[in-house]
Amino acid sequence: MRSAKLPQVGVVIPNYNNAAYVAEAIESAAHQTISNIQVVVIDDASTDNSDEVIRETLAKLADPRFRYIRLETNCGQTGAVRQGIAELETPFLCFLDSDDVWYENFIECHLAAHMNTDFPVGFTYCDSHFINGNSELVASTAWWFERPYDDPSHRPVCPGKLPRIDIKAARAEFPPNPTIVVHAEWSPTWSSNSTAAMMFRRDIVMLALPPDDKELRLYLDFYLSTFICLLVGAIAIHDALYCYRMHGKNKHSDGLVLGGTSQTSRKNFSPISRRVMELILTVMLERKGEIIELLDFDRYDQAVRALRQAISREGPPSLRRRMFSSMRRMRRSLGI
Repeated sequence: MRSAKLPQVGVVIPNYNNAAYVAEAIESAAHQTISNIQVVVIDDASTDNSDEVIRETLAKLADPRFRYIRLETNCGQTGAVRQGIAELETPFLCFLDSDDVWYENFIECHLAAHMNTDFPVGFTYCDSHFINGNSELVASTAWWFERPYDDPSHRPVCPGKLPRIDIKAARAEFPPNPTIVVHAEWSPTWSSNSTAAMMFRRDIVMLALPPDDKELRLYLDFYLSTFICLLVGAIAIHDALYCYRMHGKNKHSDGLVLGGTSQTSRKNFSPISRRVMELILTVMLERKGEIIELLDFDRYDQAVRALRQAISREGPPSLRRRMFSSMRRMRRSLGI
């Protein structure tokens, strides 16, 4: 069996006022099965006791793979991540939100997906479990993750989708899901997941990052995933390899886990998505020559056309609305 040396992976953990959770995020990075990593923790001028918690956590770990930078001025998500990237020279990058938690095989599974022999992509992303502020499991999938638009409203649930309940330990144990899906092209109906779900090739991140951090203080995940999928595609890993925390003070996800297709945020995402896509288009137009040189004109032109079409429709419609429309069409076709 042929083998090759794995690349080193860089991890940036940007933190702002997540003192209650940042230690758990740091520890989850430290306990990865892949040990060849470099981790930079960036505190974005927090006003709580994050600095103290981070220093204590790193002192206990005493792990030379970790380093810490505290910013004196808050610069937002993109600025904090950029500061972390500048400390790394690794060919692959991950950005772990400081209130989320990786399972120990997160990096291992993402590297395996990147190294598939079918099609190389710019980034990989995975499904997620949802936990609350007490780290208790409240949902076992992101309902929008790779959800077929023609999903019937009434359907059996495969037994393989149920966790095994360890009664003594009071824990749910999930079997691995080896399914991965290539998305070689972007469409407005496609959706990935949050920042902590992703692993990127460094070179495409550097090509994509906006020139001004102030233009993108939040929603770096939506920006990068859209920009990169438009140009070089993505791979979805159907395993839930991390926990997304809904604790009531999330910067975006201020909604409730109600079940069904409830939204994670109370915010109207349509104007947000439009603004982010307009920024992506601006950056692509400014970097036209570089993108065409690295890829080709046809892919660049396809990406710009797709963006302009999506923007002209005032941003992509919500996934929930698209799914409900598909279900209504299906019911009409069945006469129900």
